[in-house]
Amino acid sequence: MSRTSLLAVGIACLSAGFVLGRFASHGPADGRPPQRASFDADARSSKDAARSPRDIPARAIDSRTVSRAEARSDSSTRSADVRTLAACAARTEPDVAERCLQQLDAIGLQDPMVRGTFLQLISAQQDPAAKARIFENITPAPLPPQDLAPFLKELESVRGSSDPEVRADGLIRTAAWDRSDAVAGVLREGLYDSNAEIARAAATAVRASNVRTQDIKYALLTLATDAAPDSQLHRSALEALGDFSLNREEYLIYRTALDRAAPESRR
Repeated sequence: MSRTSLLAVGIACLSAGFVLGRFASHGPADGRPPQRASFDADARSSKDAARSPRDIPARAIDSRTVSRAEARSDSSTRSADVRTLAACAARTEPDVAERCLQQLDAIGLQDPMVRGTFLQLISAQQDPAAKARIFENITPAPLPPQDLAPFLKELESVRGSSDPEVRADGLIRTAAWDRSDAVAGVLREGLYDSNAEIARAAATAVRASNVRTQDIKYALLTLATDAAPDSQLHRSALEALGDFSLNREEYLIYRTALDRAAPESRR
């Protein structure tokens, strides 16, 4: 090879090396260094990772704080409503007081403040009839014995009224409130009352209760036998007996009492 050819090859190699060197130094043709792009991605990832552990608990704490604040606000509003309704129910205008009692009842006896308000309103009344009118606007609810006892005590006062109608009302309401076996004694006493209206209310109360004892059944059979045919007491006793299991002898007594009624009453 001539010296001129060797010189040409050397120049070509130098040119190729120069181009490769420039490419390595400056990166692709778009002018953005790959090292820089990689660094930016890593930096963003590190920044997100560093920020997340702090941000997540902060958001959860804020949410709980808001929930507690809302609960306190709701409780305060409900307490204010109960106080307002209690003052309204204590007014002398019967129609207005009744509407406020119904609004208290809508909140429900599960609320301790509502229970306390009702008991305060009932105990403030000396007249059993006035106590009964308040009970008319209260819906019985399942309650622990210690919370139920004060209401049953007030119903005892209603049943002690000298007015047979109020006493009869107290019997029926007691059966609706007291779902225990203890109410059997109250019902039995009512069934043997000399006042037919009270005895009839007791028979109605038996149907509303859970009591199905033998002595209550016997008292109902006696009423069905002795009461005037087609009287309200006679019909109420027969209807209550329909919820009892009768043996053969008891069934014959029941059928005899039923046959004493007019044909249209037996349908």
